[in-house]
Amino acid sequence: DPGKRRGHVEVWGALGSRSAAVFDLDRDGDLDIVTNEFNAGPMVLVSDLSTRNKKLHFVEIELIGTVSNRSGLGATVMVGAVGAYNKVYDGQSGYLSQSVYPLYFGLGEAAVIDRIEVGWPSGIKQVLDGPLVSNRTIQIREP
Repeated sequence: DPGKRRGHVEVWGALGSRSAAVFDLDRDGDLDIVTNEFNAGPMVLVSDLSTRNKKLHFVEIELIGTVSNRSGLGATVMVGAVGAYNKVYDGQSGYLSQSVYPLYFGLGEAAVIDRIEVGWPSGIKQVLDGPLVSNRTIQIREP
């Protein structure tokens, strides 16, 4: 039956997290988690998704503000690759932690990026037209 699960599935859950940071710790293209439970040491959860599925693609966007603030906090980023993915870089991700800088976009099976649009806090709109290659970090400097 194709709908039934096969094999071992291991699920981890937080007991009383005080902080969690989500980022690509091992630089393999998928996101990992470092969490700190109440009265315990940190726990590192490393994803192996990228090794199990070679068709998955991603892009990381590193913003460099020149007119706006140096990190581009407050910018809106849209990545177009088969679909459109939007994020606001607001510098907030959780209690006592900060996640994902540069901004991470999972692209599914889309290997090519058609377009990246950045709305900077200064009001400047910036467009990078594709095709752009995925599975890398793209630095975007505010004009």
